[in-house]
Amino acid sequence: MIIKKTMIYLFIISVLFSMCNKQEDNLKDDFLLLDGNNFILKIDRILNTSGQLPSHELQEDDFVPTNEDIQYDVTFSEDGQKITIAPGAVSGILINAGEDSRFYELNTGLFAGGGFLIWLKKSGFEAEYTIFGSGVPIISSFRGNLDLVE
Repeated sequence: MIIKKTMIYLFIISVLFSMCNKQEDNLKDDFLLLDGNNFILKIDRILNTSGQLPSHELQEDDFVPTNEDIQYDVTFSEDGQKITIAPGAVSGILINAGEDSRFYELNTGLFAGGGFLIWLKKSGFEAEYTIFGSGVPIISSFRGNLDLVE
């Protein structure tokens, strides 16, 4: 009887562990959706102040809602290593592919460069598009939903 209960508990625990691992794998798989696809970044928040240094990680509190109709076309290379943003012919390369985010360094099409950060929320992809200025302070930064173009 004790052996039977122990076997049942072990089975339940193994199912729970496999579900957790599948959730982590699914998160990684979700980022594969970016590779080779086109997206629209629909801005709904803008940086409240400028002049911060890129070493200062921007927080949600640093942004305020906007009703402006700001959108960018975002295209990822087949292998997900390169990004292109229009208008403006901005492009960059993948610098960090973390478990819950991707960061692209924008090195073409902007005077002093910039960054593009993508993370996953329950509602889908969100992104932050940041433009650097002379001396590399942040001139502007935008956040919003990153929606697949179908």
